[in-house]
Amino acid sequence: MTGFGRSLRSEFFMEDGYTPLNHGSFGVYPKALRPYLHQYQLQAEINPDKFLRREMFPILDKNRERLAGLVHCDPQEIVFVTNASVGINSVVRSLMLHPTEKLLCFSTAYNAVERTMAYVQDALQSKLIPVQLDYPLSDDQVLENIENAIAQHHHPSSPIKLCLMDAITSVPGVRFPFERVIKLLKEHNILSLVDGAHAIGQIPLDLHETDPDFFITNCHKWLFAPRGAALLYVPRRNQYLIHPAVINASYQNHPGPKDDVSTNFQLEFSWPGTCDFSSFMCINHGTIGFPTNPGGEDKIQEYCHQLAVDGGKEVANILGTEVMENEEKTLTVAMVNVRLPLVPNQRYSENDIVQAFIDKLLYQHNCMAPAYFHNKTWYTRLSAQVYNDLDDFRLVGKALLAVCNELQ
Repeated sequence: MTGFGRSLRSEFFMEDGYTPLNHGSFGVYPKALRPYLHQYQLQAEINPDKFLRREMFPILDKNRERLAGLVHCDPQEIVFVTNASVGINSVVRSLMLHPTEKLLCFSTAYNAVERTMAYVQDALQSKLIPVQLDYPLSDDQVLENIENAIAQHHHPSSPIKLCLMDAITSVPGVRFPFERVIKLLKEHNILSLVDGAHAIGQIPLDLHETDPDFFITNCHKWLFAPRGAALLYVPRRNQYLIHPAVINASYQNHPGPKDDVSTNFQLEFSWPGTCDFSSFMCINHGTIGFPTNPGGEDKIQEYCHQLAVDGGKEVANILGTEVMENEEKTLTVAMVNVRLPLVPNQRYSENDIVQAFIDKLLYQHNCMAPAYFHNKTWYTRLSAQVYNDLDDFRLVGKALLAVCNELQ
């Protein structure tokens, strides 16, 4: 597939010689967006009152319309937030208000999300129902684990109120069968919140078809937007339930679902306080696939997925290990997980090893792919992006092997 690969790296700001296989952590935006980003920042400085009080809101509306078309929903059903953590806090802390309310969650939750759930447990006496997920698992096994948890903990007198799941888990970097889980939850009248931090740009999304109760996704990861930009989707039926994590002057209590509160819902999220809104405004300037992409979003996703599959095999061959995958081949999208030839030992703590990989890869090998411990095994997560090719995977694979040898 022409147009993608290492030669495309010149369209980004990454330093020469650096080999990045960690797009999933922070994302990067293309050089072509910087003039627009700076233009909006300058407008806010030339006349702050005119821009921040009046002129930026129509620009934000156009960007919401663009995103709504991409994820197949109504523009009035999405709001901008700075990142997935803000969106998740907004939903969870709006819903889990009463002691002993139950929240179904998973052992693979992102660390900040896990701490958010710990907060509602400690501060609000919510009851967490954790589901253990030890990958590699089939999608059917994931569903079976959830069905067992529902059967054990979901009762008419003490129901599960909310389930917080991933679309694509951070570590391990695997696709979660969220579409099937949402359908299962609806059968039991359990609300669904999807942490899709890695979703938009990495997989196609149709929110009206999938119909989650809440969905959050970062635009600054796989959609190439400047940091931080994310969207929170709340269908009209649920907007009366949700308030932003930062309450502003537009706050109103929403007593019930009968009234259309979409206008006030938008107002409550539209002004989180004085901040830089320019990242949200760049989405309409080619962020979706970036201006010079040679095939559109579908071709980007196709390239990244195939590169992750092929690159994972290359790294596994270098390390003498294997890729984390199930028999159905549903786990790998554009992030692939490869077992590291590292045996757990008492010499170093888990955090020591994680930090050693970061420091040695960045400062000795000028590359990056994070290491993590899961299911009693060490793995690395490698992100495939349009500016990568197989040579990048080979280079990082050799660097990972060198670090493993140092730590044995």
